[in-house]
Amino acid sequence: MRYLFILLFISTNVMAQAIYDANGQYRGYQQTSPSGVTNTYNAQGQNVGSSQVDNGQTNYYSPAGAYQGTNSITPSPPVPNTTINAPRQAPQAPVLKGW
Repeated sequence: MRYLFILLFISTNVMAQAIYDANGQYRGYQQTSPSGVTNTYNAQGQNVGSSQVDNGQTNYYSPAGAYQGTNSITPSPPVPNTTINAPRQAPQAPVLKGW
């Protein structure tokens, strides 16, 4: 039984990250489960909400599990290869050769 408990403890990959404000004060932590759900806790250890990323879209939930909103990442359009500060070229009239 002791070895089973150790095996279960090792196999659960739970990641946690502390949260500090701009002044270095501890404000809480975030904990991400293997399923991808991130729970956020305040400095007193109370759950203040959760989020989950799915196909580039983040869904937010209240501590009670009620849906709060979504944001998504929109890919930016590709930028053509141009030289920085290169002067623009004026449009040229078509040229017909062989006449």
